[in-house]
Order: sequence, then structure tokens, then C-alpha cells
Amino acid sequence: MTQTLLSVEGLTKRYGIGDRATTAVDAVSFSVGAGEVLGIVGESGSGKSTTVRCLMGLERPDSGRLEYDGIDLRRMTFAQERRFRSEVQMVFQDPYSSLDPRMRVGAIVGEPLRGLRMPRRERHDRVVEMLELVGLSAEHLDRYPRSFSGGQRQRIAIARALVSRPRVLVCDEPVSALDVSVQAQVLNLLRDLQEQMSLAVLFIAHDLSVVRYLSDRVLIMQHGRAVESGTRDELYGDPQHPYTRALLEAVPRADPEGERARRAARRTATARKEPAA
Repeated sequence: MTQTLLSVEGLTKRYGIGDRATTAVDAVSFSVGAGEVLGIVGESGSGKSTTVRCLMGLERPDSGRLEYDGIDLRRMTFAQERRFRSEVQMVFQDPYSSLDPRMRVGAIVGEPLRGLRMPRRERHDRVVEMLELVGLSAEHLDRYPRSFSGGQRQRIAIARALVSRPRVLVCDEPVSALDVSVQAQVLNLLRDLQEQMSLAVLFIAHDLSVVRYLSDRVLIMQHGRAVESGTRDELYGDPQHPYTRALLEAVPRADPEGERARRAARRTATARKEPAA
């Protein structure tokens, strides 16, 4: 049986007071096992990013239980919080705002190691190792983020998230701000790293095709609620909830064979309408 690393039960988050309060997340529950990829999908305003922010301690939930490897995240000791921050890392959506423009790449990637009392040479070697792992090199250590493209900046952010060798990687729409061609490269990188490092991954997205490529299980959110969940094959092969079916129907599909057949049928129909010479 796979060990459960992340567990969320009845998570609820509201904004505002009294009659004007808005429920952003409404009693959401899920878990992520070791080495597993869980995709959370929903349109803007579905509550998926708020869920992640509560899980990472960036927002305070109103109710619910959040655990990492049996640790209650709402009642952590200093030592437990330090362990959590080391073993659970996050990659944000925007590679342009998630990196400090005043810091060099080496300092950015190595920042999570500063509190681990690791010798300087060992820190340097670890940073270089992570840069090479994401397709960059030691030549980039002394450059600033402005010298890099969006895809390269996201690779730097991924290297920073992995430098402490975490057990869990939380990705909040990590490719939505990138060009389509670059998205594929970063997705392939994430999939390779997940397999290579046996990472548990919580992957947030609004694009069902992206989630299908990476995930073992999928959770669908709408208006702050979890409306359907299941394995990737179950959810994509036989969706039960109308909202899930609507999301799947909206995904563009490449169908070259079908398009060729439709073109041939149109040519045949046109030929039949033309009068004989």
C-alpha cells in the first residue's frame, strides 16, 4: 500500500464577514501518496489555487484537517515546520515574478539550503547538480533572471524547488504562463524528474490535456467544491459529473484522419454538383 504523504480533509476557506462572506473552498478532501501525481483541475475561481495556498501555509483555513506524513500542519512545532518546508516545495505559475531579480541564479537556487548548515562547497555542488538536472549548467550561476527566457526561468524555479531533495512537489499552474512550444518542454522535464526522484506531485491546472499527460489521479473542482475524482483512465474514459463532461468536451482534439475524410467528402459532394462538360 502506498504511503500517504499529503492528506486534506474537509478544507474550508471563506473570505469576508457575515452575509458578505464568500466561500472559496468548501469542504474539500483528497490525499497524495508517495511517488503519485494528483492533478487538480478547474476553471478560474474554482478554488484550486486557494486550496494549495492553505496547504502551504500561505492562507489560514477556516476549518479542516491538513497533514503531511502524519504531521498536523495547523499545529506544527518549529522542528516539524522546518522539516515540512524542506520536504514539501512549490513551483509557482509566473516564472517572471517568482524569482528575485536582484539575486543571481546560484543564490536563488541555493537559498533553500542556507538553513541546513551544509558546507559551502557542498552547497555549490548541489546547486550545479540541480541546474544540470533541469537542462542548465554552471555557466548560469552568476547571471540574473533577466538574462533568461520564460522557459529557462521556470527551469531555474524548478531547480530551486528540488535543491533540498523534497519528497513532495506542489505545482500551481507551472506552464500556463509559457508559450505552447515551451510548455511541452517543461512538462516533459517535470515528468522525467518526477520519475527519476520518485516525487509525490500535486499538480494544479485548468487544462485537462496537461493534467492527463502527468497525473495518476485527478480531482475536479467547481465553485470551491470537489465534484468528481478518480484515476486518470476512469475520469477521462467515463466522466460522471456534467461539469467534468463539459470540461472534456471543450478540450481541442487533433484528428487528422477525420479531417482528411471530411475534406474528401466535401470534394466528392462538390464534384457531383458540377455540371458535366
